[in-house]
Amino acid sequence: MNVLVVMSDQHNPKLLGCAGHQWARTPNLDALAAEGTRFTAAYTNSPICVPARAAWATGRYVHETRCWDNAIAYEGEPPGWGHALQAAGVRVDSIGKLHYRDSHAPTGFDHQLNPMHLAGGIGQVWGSVRDPLPRRQNAHLLVSWSGAGESDYTRYDRRSTELACEWLAERGRDPHSPWVLYVGLVAPHHPWIAPQAFFDLYDPSSLPPASMRPSDGYERHPWVEAHAQMLVGLDSRNTDEERRRCTAAYYGLVSFMDHNVGRILGALDDSGLRDDTLVVYTTDHGDMVGKRGLWGKSVLYEESAGIPLIVAGPGSRVRPRRARR
Repeated sequence: MNVLVVMSDQHNPKLLGCAGHQWARTPNLDALAAEGTRFTAAYTNSPICVPARAAWATGRYVHETRCWDNAIAYEGEPPGWGHALQAAGVRVDSIGKLHYRDSHAPTGFDHQLNPMHLAGGIGQVWGSVRDPLPRRQNAHLLVSWSGAGESDYTRYDRRSTELACEWLAERGRDPHSPWVLYVGLVAPHHPWIAPQAFFDLYDPSSLPPASMRPSDGYERHPWVEAHAQMLVGLDSRNTDEERRRCTAAYYGLVSFMDHNVGRILGALDDSGLRDDTLVVYTTDHGDMVGKRGLWGKSVLYEESAGIPLIVAGPGSRVRPRRARR
């Protein structure tokens, strides 16, 4: 059996059509869930990128990997599932975002195509989880600068999707050697800038405001309040119009990611390998998308710590579908 794993970045588990979300348009993931199993109570080991990915690579908790935050990256120790597969003679390749130390560290892949790792192998030092928590000035610009357009991340995901389709076509010509392919997509991670066609799926003015905001009287837990104050001005300095536009952009990125997943699954079908391939879709953690006046991750609420997880066994068929308004 082959295994295809597609991992997005920062996908709120509630934002799936198959999860009953009123506005999210995810036809390809919905079709995958219909053919397989959607796990409705899946959670990350850490709602922070690098620790979550180290835990995913190894099957171990964060206190065992000791990758505490985005400044401490996985380097191949402790060994993980990739190493076990390599030892068994199974080809293990990656395409796209991994977010480990660098492409030279022995992290359990035979080949890494278009890899994304920590910048300079150092990571997000300003975002370290330390006492006292560091403060990021002008964090409200993350929401202010949201909308329709292209970013380095959307262009990166298009390239990773193309490479994944090419890789599957190539493997289809050699169907007798088992393999595991990991594909890492960045969307819907910020910057919340969605390609125009996907942003246009959602009318910002029609989206309801996020619930449980402090400005409406909600009182946050003291630790959550301390976390919110680390991101100076985020949400509190943003206008209602900016928040709605950012929400629409996040939804648009979810649909953009779903579109890329559909293309990859279509390439798997075209390769003739679908009957011998297990497909897994998941993400590293979720996103608050404005609820409780919070954006991004790092807190232990359902929207941030929950993850979508869909597994479809060999033989299911998912043809690419385009989200419609």
